[in-house]
Amino acid sequence: MAKRIVFLGGGTGGIVGSLALAEAKKKHNLDLEVTVINKDEWHYMPPLWMDVALEGLPIEKTRAPIKNLEKYGVNVVIGEATKINPDERNVEIADGRKVEYDYLFVTLGLRNGWEAYPGLAEAGYHNYDPEAAQVFNKALNTFKGGKVVILVPEVPFRCGIYPMEFASVLGYKLKVKGINAKITILSPSMNGMDISWGLGPDIKRLWNKYFNRFGVEIKTHEGIERVDPEKKVVVTKNYEEPYDLLVKVPPPRPPKVLEDPMFLFEHDKRFVKARPRDFRHPEYDDIFLTGEHSMPPTGLGTAGVFIHAATSKAVNLLLNELYGVGEVHEHTPVACVAYSGDKGFMGVCEVTFDGEKYNWQKCYNVMESFAMKLVKRAFYQGWLDRLRM
Repeated sequence: MAKRIVFLGGGTGGIVGSLALAEAKKKHNLDLEVTVINKDEWHYMPPLWMDVALEGLPIEKTRAPIKNLEKYGVNVVIGEATKINPDERNVEIADGRKVEYDYLFVTLGLRNGWEAYPGLAEAGYHNYDPEAAQVFNKALNTFKGGKVVILVPEVPFRCGIYPMEFASVLGYKLKVKGINAKITILSPSMNGMDISWGLGPDIKRLWNKYFNRFGVEIKTHEGIERVDPEKKVVVTKNYEEPYDLLVKVPPPRPPKVLEDPMFLFEHDKRFVKARPRDFRHPEYDDIFLTGEHSMPPTGLGTAGVFIHAATSKAVNLLLNELYGVGEVHEHTPVACVAYSGDKGFMGVCEVTFDGEKYNWQKCYNVMESFAMKLVKRAFYQGWLDRLRM
């Protein structure tokens, strides 16, 4: 009987994993069935939502029909998961259906936890979903100047370079438009350091160059108390910061379907537990957790490059166990392409596994140029084209 392998979530992990299995099935004539469950009809590329907010990129350019996975031999179920039943090996869907599995990959990502701080949901703008990015773009188009505050309530947060990347690009765009603005990043204090040091001194030097050029400063805080949208002020535990335009980074929280003690990481319930060596659930060997929600407990970051690496490793482990195929290896280093002011850059981080968890060794800037900005856009559009064509 064919092994039923189900991916819950049609983001980076769901696409990478399901296509890898479909290709292995075809190449090795394997007896398996691959299914992706996604809450709606689209596979999105979230990094492009920055372009929606800053450039007015149409939402249609940031997504592709997830049903097009079926042309690669992947079954697609559209519906929102409401419950995972590990003992029965099924996933319940909101409309009453149940999807049975032999192996489940949970790749749902993180939820935007705006409710974590009073006033945060009502205040400011963000581009962590496509519709909000469109609203953000309209606000930026009417912004006449003043103080811009980029609020980072907690660490870790989704996409570790986002506040710095966004600040550098926004600073450049406001300067080109002749708009007088001061940009302040409110960063959690991390042993006396701020988030711009997150990838090490080499990337920090890159940010400093653009911050000095476009008037961006970083202020650390000891925690957020609340945001007052009427007075336009962020109240931290050690000071109050007024703003004219607030850009907010979401506190990370697990998807609702994973808000269950059987999944939550005991030491930090903002995330979901997984065994670092193979990304399996500690009690259920038939469940792999390779989404953004599980990266910090393994030592990895909350970004697509880590989800890609984790899912690839887990899929190859399973292929090797079941069929004796699949190359099992550590995916290191990891690389990403990002914007930096009017340019773009490629960053690389070396990551090692010590037998218990992953550790960051070194991150550095490989290349910085105008061309890298185009490379970033081309990569993400090319990724989506695989499902569009």
